[in-house]
Amino acid sequence: MKFTDKQLANVLFETVEKGNKKDISAITDEFVRFLAERAELHRIFGVIQSFEKIWKEQYGAATITVESAHPLSVSLKKQVEEIAPGAEIREIVNEELIGGAKIRLDDRSVDGSISGRLNQIKLALLNS
Repeated sequence: MKFTDKQLANVLFETVEKGNKKDISAITDEFVRFLAERAELHRIFGVIQSFEKIWKEQYGAATITVESAHPLSVSLKKQVEEIAPGAEIREIVNEELIGGAKIRLDDRSVDGSISGRLNQIKLALLNS
């Protein structure tokens, strides 16, 4: 029987939801073996895309990237985790931002960095 990418992603999502964090590696290894045995390893990217859509529907965001000039404090990290439970949180330290932060929620981004503001001012002055 041939399954769609979405069906496979649903099964993987439900299995991951039932397991604990320690089980995730074993679950994904077994899933990849399943696809390999069926000679369908080429479908992994479609399954991942479907999985991310399911994750977004359930939790709101799949990945949050916070790029800041300095490492985030423990309390700020906890606040980000509380805003989007279940989302993968990536932290990037980029001293060139001077201050503030750039935040990316999946495919949406907000630049609240000082360097971003300075670039906006520069463009405004060049265009006037």
